Amino acid sequence: MKSLTLRILLRWETLLVVAIIAVGIWSATLSPFFLNRANLLDLVTPYVFVGLMAFGLTFVVITGEIDISICSTLAASIVSFAQIFAAGVNVWAAALIGLCIAGGLGLVNGLLIGVLNLPSLAVTLGTLAAYSGLAFVVLSGEGVATFPESFTKYGGGYLAGNELPIALLVLVAFALGLGIVLHGTRFGRYLYAIGSNREAARLSGIPVTRVRVTVFVVSGLMAGIAGLVYVGYFGSARADAASTSLLDVVTAVVLGGVGIFGGTGSMPGVLLALILVAEVRSGMQLANLSGQLQNIVIGVLLLAAIVAGNLISAARTGSRPARLHRRRKGVTANARADAQVLVDSNP
Repeated sequence: MKSLTLRILLRWETLLVVAIIAVGIWSATLSPFFLNRANLLDLVTPYVFVGLMAFGLTFVVITGEIDISICSTLAASIVSFAQIFAAGVNVWAAALIGLCIAGGLGLVNGLLIGVLNLPSLAVTLGTLAAYSGLAFVVLSGEGVATFPESFTKYGGGYLAGNELPIALLVLVAFALGLGIVLHGTRFGRYLYAIGSNREAARLSGIPVTRVRVTVFVVSGLMAGIAGLVYVGYFGSARADAASTSLLDVVTAVVLGGVGIFGGTGSMPGVLLALILVAEVRSGMQLANLSGQLQNIVIGVLLLAAIVAGNLISAARTGSRPARLHRRRKGVTANARADAQVLVDSNP
């Protein structure tokens, strides 16, 4: 029983719940309206598009990769959608085309990284700039802000006669759906295997290249879906949309317990981390703290998550905290393992 209790207390999700409660108490001292039911239900609504991007990025990071072009993918997809809609195409048909564009941009990342085996950080840094530039080329004006209410309600509307935001339901639905894929399917197991040891996964018959390409397509599609929710909430499509949201997206993923070197993480953890990020920003806004100071706190949370994750991993295994490092690659199929003395660099 003691061992079970310790394991529960050491779960990352448990710490996130404690942090959410603590920040909630602090925020309630700043404003008597914070614990209002309507306010609590609306707390995450401005960050639903951040959460959707974080869900897609979770798949990428678990495989040991990174995608920092997601915000630019969102911008490029929604300005394309807006231009197509402005040309007279049905809003839902235009939205579908926008999603196809987002998936296509993700596919470009996936082919460069999965097929050509280029480093994901360098590739997505390049496409971050390229896709952002593409967004400004497609929509060089002030933006499009004439979308029908039947579309925008999915980002900023409420259920009839209720205070429940529709965007919140969209967020939970994707968290459940992607959580089932990640934790309950063979594809999800492939992600963890590749993130833990890519060469071992390849030797065991896992289609590593195809899976790596697929996760970037998923990331692109989720950025496109996040873009549609963004347009619904803010009521406009601009070329600089979500340009300052990358910090929150990455923080939600890492703070959610997804290992930065791959192989670990959970969808519930990312969802809880998103709630915590939204709560921290809301509380600091109630305290009239500047956006730059909010970014400093979020950045500190990101760094703390990396360090705490290392310490908790050490506590679970009963070993000393390890230095952050890439896992050593396994023996390939064509290599002969000669007899040699192995020295552990992290005793």
